[in-house]
Amino acid sequence: MYESLFDNKRQKIMRQYFLNNLSPKGIIKKYKKNELIDLDAEQYIGIVVKGVVSQSIISFKGNEKLLYVLRPGEIFNEMDYFCGGNDSIISRVKENAEVSLISKSIIEEELIKNPQAYRYFIHSITRKFRIVMLQLTNSVFNDSTGRIADALLRLASCSEDDNCSKKSINMFFTHQELANNIGCSRITVTRCLNKFLEEKIISYENKKIIINNPDALKKYIDAVIDE
Repeated sequence: MYESLFDNKRQKIMRQYFLNNLSPKGIIKKYKKNELIDLDAEQYIGIVVKGVVSQSIISFKGNEKLLYVLRPGEIFNEMDYFCGGNDSIISRVKENAEVSLISKSIIEEELIKNPQAYRYFIHSITRKFRIVMLQLTNSVFNDSTGRIADALLRLASCSEDDNCSKKSINMFFTHQELANNIGCSRITVTRCLNKFLEEKIISYENKKIIINNPDALKKYIDAVIDE
């Protein structure tokens, strides 16, 4: 459904560039699970080298919405670096992580020597824009069941799992994280996932969500009834 928006082949090339070419030039810092990563966004870009980092936006009242989950080779702070300003996004370690901190001087030197690198930064920014665009569309056009169905298909489209022939989400998400991602309560997420399990639309393998029947999920999408 969303495969045309997420070119995983290009994503792999981007991740390999940041891991193999750029991350060795930075300072490696280790972070523990649930630790917040606080970087000077105008001076550094972070490259996830090991582990997983989540990024969420925080409201004025402290409510949290999960935006992205970053794996090795994926980056953060690139939008602040190129555009300036400051946003309300926080970076939290989902799994023990190592992050390479790339300074402004290194980035600028790299871009002069290797203009092709601009493509990888633009790819990262564009991919994140599309994820947020789909999250917004999901919240506007779907009820709670449709939001969860849509999120599962989107997360599967963003996943890379060479060892699994089935459509799956290659990362473990708690029900609360899914709730934060789509703007529903944890109880609603649990209820809907149990419904999909009972209908054999999804199943679990090693904590991963396997989508057995994508077409059945699609039927729940964009089914908001006008009042």
